[in-house]
Amino acid sequence: MGEIEELRQRLEALEAQVHDMAEQQAATRHLAVNSDRDVAALQEQRRADVQLMQALRQTQLEHSKALEAHTKTLEEHGKLLGALVTGQVAIMQHLGITPSEQPQDED
Repeated sequence: MGEIEELRQRLEALEAQVHDMAEQQAATRHLAVNSDRDVAALQEQRRADVQLMQALRQTQLEHSKALEAHTKTLEEHGKLLGALVTGQVAIMQHLGITPSEQPQDED
């Protein structure tokens, strides 16, 4: 084999290597672009999740305040109902009515 033939074979081998490297580079670039898109999508989802959690927290705080107000109202109504029952018992005793003589609700 002559020197030119050897150079030709070496050149073909180098060209094949360059071609393979170009294909690998294109594949690597494609993976990098897809990775960037995936990271961007994850970051967007994380932002949405954080906003959702903040909204849920705000709603929970509002519900806690409303529940506290309802609890206070129920306590006040319970005291008033207790006073009414005490008054009703006193009236019934004054009239000489025992609890068993109370009129029954008709269905």
